[in-house]
Amino acid sequence: MAPGGWSKFSLSGFVLILLPAAVVAYLVLPPLLLLVVSSFDSTADQLPLEGGAWTLANYVLILRSAETYLLFWRSLAYAFATVTIALTVSAVLVWMIERTDLPGRGVVFGLVMLPMAIPAMAKAIGWSLLANPNVGLINVLLRNVYEPPDGFGPLNIYSLAGIIFVSSLSHVPSVTLMIAGAFRSFDPSLEEAGNMAGAHWFQTQRLISLPMLKPALFAAFIYYFAYGLEDFQIPAILGMNAGIHVFSTRIYLATHPASGLPDFGLASGYSMLLLLVAMVLIVAYRRMVRKAGSFAVVSGKGYRPSRVRLGGWKYLALGLVGLYLLLSAVLPILTLLWVSLQPFVSAPSWQALSRMSGANYIGVLQKGQFQTALLNTLMIAPLVATATMGLSTLVAWNSDRGRSRGGTFVDFLTFISMAVPTVVLGLAILFVYLGVPVLRPVYGTIWILVIAFTTRYLTYATRLMGAAVIQINKELEEAADMSGASPWQVLSRVTVPLLFPSFCNGWLWVAVSSVREATLAVMLQTPANIVLASLIWSQWQEGGGYGSVAALTLLTVGLTSVLMLAARIAFSLNAKLETSRATARDDATQARLGREPA
Repeated sequence: MAPGGWSKFSLSGFVLILLPAAVVAYLVLPPLLLLVVSSFDSTADQLPLEGGAWTLANYVLILRSAETYLLFWRSLAYAFATVTIALTVSAVLVWMIERTDLPGRGVVFGLVMLPMAIPAMAKAIGWSLLANPNVGLINVLLRNVYEPPDGFGPLNIYSLAGIIFVSSLSHVPSVTLMIAGAFRSFDPSLEEAGNMAGAHWFQTQRLISLPMLKPALFAAFIYYFAYGLEDFQIPAILGMNAGIHVFSTRIYLATHPASGLPDFGLASGYSMLLLLVAMVLIVAYRRMVRKAGSFAVVSGKGYRPSRVRLGGWKYLALGLVGLYLLLSAVLPILTLLWVSLQPFVSAPSWQALSRMSGANYIGVLQKGQFQTALLNTLMIAPLVATATMGLSTLVAWNSDRGRSRGGTFVDFLTFISMAVPTVVLGLAILFVYLGVPVLRPVYGTIWILVIAFTTRYLTYATRLMGAAVIQINKELEEAADMSGASPWQVLSRVTVPLLFPSFCNGWLWVAVSSVREATLAVMLQTPANIVLASLIWSQWQEGGGYGSVAALTLLTVGLTSVLMLAARIAFSLNAKLETSRATARDDATQARLGREPA
């Protein structure tokens, strides 16, 4: 039963219900509305809502263009190949960690998650420096052994295969995190029954294990297939200069042409096609998640997970983990470090060692543009994290505790943004703050990035806090309500302290993601609101020097790591402080009752 305070009119209840609803509606609905309007507006030489004639010309141009179908199939092929490889690698890693006696499984899981702290753009730049067909370090070393006929290569990271390779490595930690629970909770007695029936190991996996895990694997496939369709950072770094485009990069080029005016109508048309495909995939994902309950394999009857004995195969398993870490994190980061210490790109040698210096780092740190980007990043990350988690907490609380359907509808609005690809969201927000005159002063400031990032991460944060709210017994809030507490008092004194651990985890994730977010930062970039991610992109596109770009990228990775560590330490100290305060209160209460403290 919901707290009775919701039925009483009060200023705090009014603010807690209507204010989050209004903010979510403002963040989600206007961008989508203007995106639809712009797709039917003639905006080739003007902004949306500037009085252009209503027309289907944008869709006619797109549907008649051979480039559209090439973009469509290339985007599908890229997303399909990326998620297939990432899911395969993740399934193997999770199986070894959760279902076998692999030594140091906890450490191995942490190492598999480690590359998540490295921005996708950093991995793309690292591999560009490794496998550039001209000056890539691996190619330079390989040409000492084998000289290709044309003098380039033999590896070429600026290809669709290269883009898929780097993107697959980048997605593995996230996919691993999504499917780990299914492997962890699988009841091995089903496999044991198959073995007792005479089935060998491969038959057991094919006929029992895979069918039971299929919903979780297929849900992960659909979700990250949709994510692959919107992926921008790696295709932009490795594909744009080579003329290899997907929908996300084509939308960017339509709004950021090398010369001439942006074609917002064409970009809107492409965005609507991408949005339509993404929405279909998200609907399929939700249906698959709902059906997953019928494949539940954990019951209360003596469930005890067992592990496959690897024996001598454990060395091969550890070698596979090491290979993944080498390709996903070690090689890109070491390459960035090496190049950042060199005046020009060169393969490791004794002569190159003598040229090592910190000149690139000094040059980056002395640039006013870097100082502006660093300051903006340090301001935006905590603002976005606090705004996102505060709003998502109120939305999740209203959805679970409120009596009206309004709370559920607002929660649904936050889910809609999940179906909007990031590059499309960036374009839609661009339309709002360029097309509506009263909002134009916001464009070009850090506040448009705060709004964009908050909208981007609202879905994840609301799902996280919703799960946490459900775990809190409503009787605690009802008791406070019956004692005369207002909804604000119930939330601040009862619910929020219990939600604080989940709030802290979400805050850290959003803050780190805000530092790494490049797609929205690039789509909405101006000289005044430049952040580290968009500065890396600008330096790379303008050919600012491999050494400087590598130094700037590593400084961003370092900032992300420091932010994660500092937040963890702060939250840990706060938790210990709260525990000591609670212990002191309990001791004081027992003392008043005439008992000895525990």
